[in-house]
Amino acid sequence: MKAKRIGWGVSALLVGIASAARAEDAGFGDTVVGHFVQGMVGALIYSVLGIIILLIGFKIFDKATPFDLNKEIAEDNNAAAGIAVAGMLIALGVIVAAAISG
Repeated sequence: MKAKRIGWGVSALLVGIASAARAEDAGFGDTVVGHFVQGMVGALIYSVLGIIILLIGFKIFDKATPFDLNKEIAEDNNAAAGIAVAGMLIALGVIVAAAISG
């Protein structure tokens, strides 16, 4: 079920990119709506890219710790582990945002 949702999300992303490219070829990119569509497609791409990088960062952080973070946070209600993960995600998010914005 999860793979099906991911597949639909990737399909929608590709259709959006193709639509924006086609709109640009038709001269649609010079209008206000064209700029809006380009901005939305760019924002969507960078959002997905940022989320993927944050998930990879979490997995690396989880592997670097001597315990299972998911178990510590979800089952054991370990606030310290939650704060550590939150701090890591915020720090990585700031780095990713700075890298994307240039």
